[in-house]
Amino acid sequence: MKLLLQILTIALLFVTTSCCDILCERQEHAELIIEKVEKFKQNNGRLPKDVTEIGLDDTQMHLSFYQITSDTTYMVWYGLSLGESKIYRSETKKWTEEG
Repeated sequence: MKLLLQILTIALLFVTTSCCDILCERQEHAELIIEKVEKFKQNNGRLPKDVTEIGLDDTQMHLSFYQITSDTTYMVWYGLSLGESKIYRSETKKWTEEG
């Protein structure tokens, strides 16, 4: 019984600390968008109009979202839970949680 409890505890710790859940997938997708947008901006002197212009499949947009906010700024965000999002703003280059 003690061994079973130890195994369950380790399994629970692994599940709660691993980056295999949907939030990690959303974060990784958002960071990929940011990386590709910055490279596109550097090479073309403008922001891409959407993710297809940076070579990403727009069917993956359920993971994270890209939006131009001005001629030189953009934001990328994804949902954390109902009514809460994690948002990256290019003008500050910082993530915030809002909701």
